[in-house]
Amino acid sequence: MLALSTSWKSTETIDGKALLAFLEYLDISGIELEYRISEPTYRQMREALKRSRLKVVSVHNFFPKPSIKPDSKASGDFFMLSSLDDDERQRAVQWTIKTIETAAEVGAAAVVLHCGRVEMERELDVLYQFFRSNQILSQEAQAFIGKKLKERDRLKPQYLENLLFSLDQLSRVAEKYKILLALENRFHYDELPAIEDFEAIFRRFEGTPLGYWHDVGHAQVNENLSLFPPGSLLKNYADRLIGIHLHDAVGIEDHLAPGTGEIDFMNLKSYLKADTLTVLELKPRIPEFEVIQGIRFVREKILN
Repeated sequence: MLALSTSWKSTETIDGKALLAFLEYLDISGIELEYRISEPTYRQMREALKRSRLKVVSVHNFFPKPSIKPDSKASGDFFMLSSLDDDERQRAVQWTIKTIETAAEVGAAAVVLHCGRVEMERELDVLYQFFRSNQILSQEAQAFIGKKLKERDRLKPQYLENLLFSLDQLSRVAEKYKILLALENRFHYDELPAIEDFEAIFRRFEGTPLGYWHDVGHAQVNENLSLFPPGSLLKNYADRLIGIHLHDAVGIEDHLAPGTGEIDFMNLKSYLKADTLTVLELKPRIPEFEVIQGIRFVREKILN
């Protein structure tokens, strides 16, 4: 089954029925509901979904958009499950529980989670300038990357421990509702889990409904930045794979329509099983013809 995230159209309308209608005619079988959608828009969608041919396969935390900060920009990092501020961390848990309950309500299989980050000075402009000037493999760039990762790892233990505490609470709720919790690989090097953290988390939560969600664009960008070896995420965690966000990437830009970038999608095919949730996650305002071609591309290259 091929699904499409509502991310492509959710910024264009607050009318839930219209949003669903945008997706109905595409060559997809399902959708992923994501964090840009408000509670009123979701209520409209919920009624329309009862009559829709499209199945909700996954829900991206936090969903619907928390009303506690109505003027804030929607984000999967609205609250941090790893926060050192216990009030914020507990809000993150409570709003994630609401997402889990909503996922059960619409018959989704999984909730996709962002797991927070280590609070530190990112200096992403320095990192990206190394890449744009074709110096990412230079001695200077590698020394900079090594310094930043060492700083992250020095600060990380308490954030990771708080994340584990949050996941312990959430895994019990997810088990009750028969929902899978899918931990997504992230875009920035200070975000959790880092590539080496997944193994410890999965070992800690062995036997719970917790697994891995692979974002192909995030992985490609991190590989382009030489933050970890090509293909290492799927090689290490394919046995935990719940689902995958499909989109293309060029350099350090991602969420493009498949077939318009540099990702070798054929390499993904061997990792996908019959029950792997396969979701196109495209940024807003990609032209409709590129979306249609991207769907066709995925069907021909991966799902045939």
